[in-house]
Amino acid sequence: MRPNVLDFEPHAALFVPDSDPLKFYRRIAELKLGKHLFFEINEAYPAEVSAMLADLGYTDIHITNDIYGKARIIEGRMVG
Repeated sequence: MRPNVLDFEPHAALFVPDSDPLKFYRRIAELKLGKHLFFEINEAYPAEVSAMLADLGYTDIHITNDIYGKARIIEGRMVG
């Protein structure tokens, strides 16, 4: 991880306490609090987060790249 991230982001925001990198994304998505969900994601996991959202019933899943061309934002829609 780059120093500009490690030096300025809280440890808890960067690392999970176990080996499940989708742990917090999954828990938030399971709450199904609204019609649309947006996450800033780790660029290494766009396919995994997308599949997880689809498994939870989200549709219209889109990944948006940042200005450097890296997958950084994912959105999904909950119907019903």
